[in-house]
Amino acid sequence: MVSRYAYLRGIIYSWPGMNARSTVRPLVATLIVAAALAAVVGGLLAVVDVRAAGGGTSQSLAIVPPAPRPTVGPGGTPAPPDRWLVGKATKNVVVHTAPDAVSPVKATLGKIRPSGSPMLVLVHGVRQKGGVTWFDVWVAIPPNESRGWVEQGSLSFYTVTTKIVIDLSQRSLTVYQSGKELGSFPVAIGTAQYPTPTGFFFIVEKLIPTTPGGPYGVLAMGTSAFQPKLSFWPEGGIVGIHGTDQPNLIGQAVSHGCIRLRNADVQKVGDWVRTGSPVVIQK
Repeated sequence: MVSRYAYLRGIIYSWPGMNARSTVRPLVATLIVAAALAAVVGGLLAVVDVRAAGGGTSQSLAIVPPAPRPTVGPGGTPAPPDRWLVGKATKNVVVHTAPDAVSPVKATLGKIRPSGSPMLVLVHGVRQKGGVTWFDVWVAIPPNESRGWVEQGSLSFYTVTTKIVIDLSQRSLTVYQSGKELGSFPVAIGTAQYPTPTGFFFIVEKLIPTTPGGPYGVLAMGTSAFQPKLSFWPEGGIVGIHGTDQPNLIGQAVSHGCIRLRNADVQKVGDWVRTGSPVVIQK
């Protein structure tokens, strides 16, 4: 199992870490939509949660509940929810520009990522149109924070309650579960030439480097973020969250956009955070 998620040469060099506060829109689900979701995704579904516990990976099964309605924050503004719905591709996923089968296709995602990990999307909202359920999803394609519409039938679902918040000015990474802080860690960030992009993203995969003593340390997590200046790199310059073989550089702006942590810290983050979890990167 480990080899399936280990780094391939092309994957390694696609990660920028090698050498404005964003407004987060919450998941929207009305009671009617929740009922529709239950019909679509209810039952026992395979949940692929690529973890680095014990140097391996694991899979589990979960009964997927519908996503809850968001709470309301100060001033009546919807607050980010503590639970998110993640879609896992069960076949090729066609992403449209609108909730309509005849609308232009924004992207077609394969069932599996180049690394061998499952293709994931993060659900922003749901709409019923003509008796068909459409999912408004964030997708891991350039430009950053891309969204589109996916018709029911190509995704299975599970929920996550973990979230990562990265503060570039403080050079810190904080993990939350169900809105409660689990821990905060110092990080290295991108240089002025290749800054770490800000915005709302999600964890698309977890990878175990074949060489734990290398530049990615013991674990790397790919995100849906891209370093725009490195679009010519393989896979478009994916921004990763990973360990390091240079812990003395933690706290500095030294990467090509990736977030680096000490190996012990990235291991904790990987154990806490499920694949598909949101990642908020703010200034």
